Amino acid sequence: MKIYLLAALLFSSLVWSQKIQLKKDRILVNEKEAGILKSPYRDHFEFYTLANEKIFDADLKGVTLAKDQFLYYLDMKSADGKTTQIPYEVLITSFKPDRIVAHQLAVKYHLFGENGFDKNEVEKFFATPRENLADKYLTAKTNSIAEDNERKSRLDNIRSLYNPRLGSKGEILINNGNYPAKIIGYAKGYSCAGFNTAGSCLEVSDLDGIKVASMYQTQGIKTYAVRTFDHNEFTFTATRPYAQSDYAFVNEFIANLFIQGYTLEHQAYYKNQELQHAKVTDAVNRSINLYDVPGYLVEKSGKKTEGTISIWFEMLDTERTGQKLPEGGADFFGQRVTLKKQLPGIRSMATKIYDADSGVYFCVAANGNEECYYGLDVKGEFMKKMQNYGSLYGNNSYFYRLIAKENKIMLLRDPVELQKYVIKTDLQPKGQMLDNRSNDKLSEKLADYLKDCKTVSDQLKKESFDLKNEENLMQIISDYSKCKK
Repeated sequence: MKIYLLAALLFSSLVWSQKIQLKKDRILVNEKEAGILKSPYRDHFEFYTLANEKIFDADLKGVTLAKDQFLYYLDMKSADGKTTQIPYEVLITSFKPDRIVAHQLAVKYHLFGENGFDKNEVEKFFATPRENLADKYLTAKTNSIAEDNERKSRLDNIRSLYNPRLGSKGEILINNGNYPAKIIGYAKGYSCAGFNTAGSCLEVSDLDGIKVASMYQTQGIKTYAVRTFDHNEFTFTATRPYAQSDYAFVNEFIANLFIQGYTLEHQAYYKNQELQHAKVTDAVNRSINLYDVPGYLVEKSGKKTEGTISIWFEMLDTERTGQKLPEGGADFFGQRVTLKKQLPGIRSMATKIYDADSGVYFCVAANGNEECYYGLDVKGEFMKKMQNYGSLYGNNSYFYRLIAKENKIMLLRDPVELQKYVIKTDLQPKGQMLDNRSNDKLSEKLADYLKDCKTVSDQLKKESFDLKNEENLMQIISDYSKCKK
């Protein structure tokens, strides 16, 4: 405990402005006598004014927990009989408890300073309600002992059932003494001197070569940090310090891995499979992809077929990176839809795949509303097309979600990149993409695209429309629809 506190508070002399010293029984604050401190017996401290008027007593008390851990507190009593308890805090670098106590009471609780004891602060200090640390720490001790006893019981049970131990070549063996030994993994030890935590002291791998656990040195004498393949971290307190060639230490460590639920063999492989399955399930639930959703599909000929619809609009983001579409290479997402339908008298489903360039559209029920998607090639999307061509892939038709449909014109939206809209008229084979280009550029392109309606085209040329605003786009297709009646 002393090593930890001294290392953690090495800089404390720079933090506290008051310098507290003890010379014989005199308390010096910034080299000025401020009071008297007497200690008639160990861990008992009596504080007096320079006129020898007693102000309060402080007794340093502690509770020993399991695993060589300690909890200390100050049990204090004022001259008029009031009592309170505060945690014992080491705020200076010192091995002398009387100086540590005096420093804490001066700099943290302001009970005295250069001018001696502040009786108002002392009165306020003892009038402040505080928890009973004796009871609290005793409860902690009881719980700690109970936990330690439970751990020892589990450890004994594991040793009895499995007898985990290290073989001569680093192999980890288990059996209960009645059966041939079974190899469940391998352990490798490294030199781990001092408090260098950069490298692991001990590594345990399973039969698939997966590094299941790595053990690292900490500030404790016999306490070590452990990190596992599934990103779990815990501390391991051994009965002896680590040594690279100490088989008994490794045996104890392996038994503790069993306590934590790591039984080696092929467990990590199956656990990783479960984790990956959970990630995929999570990604599926978060995606906008459609998986066997009831709906219908209409072919270019007008033929309508009911069934279940599936389409991948975006990648499954299992690691929650936020990436929805490929950054390099061809973009296949949103290009193919699968329709399944039940055939009369046959148990299996008939499956057919339609590309976006086939002129089909499909509709599904989503949140109580019908959503329709049309397969289109578009003008614009230069970067995506170059990306596809660069991958020797020339299909640039995708399915876009219908926002509104008027007479001979539609407004659609990219299902993934929501800032992208498409306007499509019946007179042109391609739609006009309204992407990330400036409004001036887009107005010019859209005016040319809608030139068969001179009123709308001229309006786009003359007025400055925000073509990234859906309400404006709705107005444009409405005006165009009226123009074509």
